Amino acid sequence: MSDPRRFHLQRTTDITGVSGTGRVADGVLWPDNTVSIRWRGERPSTVSWGSLADAEAVHGHGGHTRIVWDDPAPATAGECPHCPDGHTPADQGSQPWGVYVGPERDGDGQPIRLYVERVDGAHVAESDAQWIQARLDGADRQ
Repeated sequence: MSDPRRFHLQRTTDITGVSGTGRVADGVLWPDNTVSIRWRGERPSTVSWGSLADAEAVHGHGGHTRIVWDDPAPATAGECPHCPDGHTPADQGSQPWGVYVGPERDGDGQPIRLYVERVDGAHVAESDAQWIQARLDGADRQ
């Protein structure tokens, strides 16, 4: 990586009762793979981490807070015949799929959306949506 890459922390459930929910912090992944996070709210603070994995281990709260990339992934030419940034087929790769309940609620306060995405900020393509839809439709049931 040669340029800093911005992200934010999106929290669905505030298990500590301190930061709230929604966009709770802004961050930067630096070219040396260290991370800076600036917390929003009444008492903003900044913290530095040696890696994104370290920051996520402390602030991820078991999946209640996720990293959302604000800048696109850097291009890695030549790793994928279809994408300049190395797209991997939906059923392969080192970045598994994750699912979380979205913050949207109906009139009774019940959640109405599930979000399915690759972890660690991997991008997705239309072929991924088709792969997921086929599984939801039962295409993998034999």
